[in-house]
Amino acid sequence: MSMKQSERVCCCIPIRLGVLIISTLIFSIYLVETILMFVYRKDLEEWSTMEQNVDIPLTLEAFNSVFYSFASIFIAYILISFLGIIFIFLRHRRMVRIYHVMNWFFVLLLFTVTVAYWIYFKVKQDIYVNDCQDLRNMKNNVTVSPFYTQIRIPGKQLIAPGADKSECINLIRRIVIISGVFIFIFNLLQIYWAKSIGKYATSLKKNYRHKRIKTFEDNDDILSARND
Repeated sequence: MSMKQSERVCCCIPIRLGVLIISTLIFSIYLVETILMFVYRKDLEEWSTMEQNVDIPLTLEAFNSVFYSFASIFIAYILISFLGIIFIFLRHRRMVRIYHVMNWFFVLLLFTVTVAYWIYFKVKQDIYVNDCQDLRNMKNNVTVSPFYTQIRIPGKQLIAPGADKSECINLIRRIVIISGVFIFIFNLLQIYWAKSIGKYATSLKKNYRHKRIKTFEDNDDILSARND
């Protein structure tokens, strides 16, 4: 008998195997991301706290708060995913259900954070164009000129001078588009994976109910046979 569509993921993979693969992917992706975060922590810190002529950098305390917040979320998600793999392998109905709920929590949390950061980046892209231009000026040794000065607008950020900012404008625009597409695909995959885990949790629940009903029916048949 052919397997029902509701008992498969990605069109053709049996649901239990598919959810095991999905949970392993989640575990592996966030494990690699966490390792890379700590490997390149110093580079991230230098980039985030770098002082420029036109920008106020993050303080070390602010950087550490952001860094360890993300690290904590990723590590927690890694642990949940690892436990989820074990629960799915053991077919533990209640624990798979808990894993399903916890997974949705992290999916929605990461969806909110990534979309919020992307919106902030898009809204503030002029600031990053300004930063980019200032870095270009420093790279081309423009800032050492005695005639070099930033443009001052009262109440606003200093503006890096430059007759042609098209290179920086196009660069930041491409980053906004590429990061937006990546975040969209990333969150779409996360939601699909979460729904697949939920589908497996539901199938375990249905199988459990079916077995209980079957047990009751068998017991009724045994009692009826004895009474006869």
